[in-house]
Amino acid sequence: MGPQSLLGQYQRLTVNTGVSDDAAAAMTRQVQITVQLKTYFMMNWTAGTEQRNDYNAVTQGPGRSSRAHASWFELNSQAIRTAAMGKGRPGDYCLALEWAVRSGQIANPTQHAVQTYCDQHLGIDCSGFATNYLCYAGRMAFSHQTLTGTGAASYYSVPKAINDPTAVRQGDLLVWMDGNQVKRNPGHVAVVESYVAQSQAGGNMRVVEATGAGGANPKLLESMYAVEQIIPPAARGSQPPGPEVMVLVVRRHGVSGSRVAVMRW
Repeated sequence: MGPQSLLGQYQRLTVNTGVSDDAAAAMTRQVQITVQLKTYFMMNWTAGTEQRNDYNAVTQGPGRSSRAHASWFELNSQAIRTAAMGKGRPGDYCLALEWAVRSGQIANPTQHAVQTYCDQHLGIDCSGFATNYLCYAGRMAFSHQTLTGTGAASYYSVPKAINDPTAVRQGDLLVWMDGNQVKRNPGHVAVVESYVAQSQAGGNMRVVEATGAGGANPKLLESMYAVEQIIPPAARGSQPPGPEVMVLVVRRHGVSGSRVAVMRW
């Protein structure tokens, strides 16, 4: 299973909008619509930030909603909160958007209205997509705690490094480096869809990622990278010290110089 397959699920979120207490009214409303997750979202828990305000809006409780809606929220609240943190599975975003309809935040749930709400309040961060991919591919056990508690830098592991550029394959992770060390605060991680060792016009590595990069539109997308330089692992004790693992210097979204290590989980 390649990351492109999972990307397609985020690009086709099917949202149930026929969710009225009035059965007759529900029959006259469009039952399902399809929207796309397009936005990069990195959670910031500081009170008053845009991210915290979005999280609060998406996860607000049932208030005076009907008992049926309150029960529905209780059943699905963990999935909704995971989506609101930018870490959800495709189905988690569908539930978060359905809750926006049920709770009245989207009063007239047309396709345009639901897509607009999604763009304004929901998104996914880089490790959210990468972790979901590993769970989707059966390479990591799923739990909401795993999705919400895993950051980009945590995927850097010397024993898991791929140090032969000809061995890079679909499903490998690219972990961003700061010089010869893993990048933190924030870091970045992406998933390889395909790689051709030789240089090609437009790039030789196809990557799926969620990114805040200015040249990326939408922010959850398939990108082409061009590998500009390959830096092998340095010998132990070398001076000056070099990277512990192979580092690829790549051009992405029109900008050169990103340094990435390749990991296989």
